[in-house]
Amino acid sequence: MKRLLFGTKGYNWFEILMVAALTLMVSLSVVMTLLHAAVELYHVVVAGPAALNHTAFISVFGAFMTVLIALEFNHTVLPEISSGTAVVKVRAVLLVSLLALARKVVLVDYKEVEYTAMIGLAVLILAVTGAYWVVQRVELLGKKVGE
Repeated sequence: MKRLLFGTKGYNWFEILMVAALTLMVSLSVVMTLLHAAVELYHVVVAGPAALNHTAFISVFGAFMTVLIALEFNHTVLPEISSGTAVVKVRAVLLVSLLALARKVVLVDYKEVEYTAMIGLAVLILAVTGAYWVVQRVELLGKKVGE
């Protein structure tokens, strides 16, 4: 049944339409997030040197990182949905996941967060990194076998 449904032209068109819709929505999200980042930066600049504290920096930098993650998602994951092998798709999703985890590490307030949450974040980073390594090895082995 899988072969009958997912290999048809109708499903391929459906997949293309969904990727186009997701691309449009993520692009809109990027623009909205960029506007939010601009507003955050404007508030810091207008407030003057007194507002150059750690909280303001984290707010502005977090907005910038969110824009970068959304752009990377739009650039890496969405085009891969309708082309390439499953290994490439998983690798792209893992890369975006690592970006999101890196954002969390950069923006976390170490004074406010419990050590158990930090251990959990470290475990997540190790798990995603390990999964990325496995997927990359499988992809390399697949290329060697196909030579």
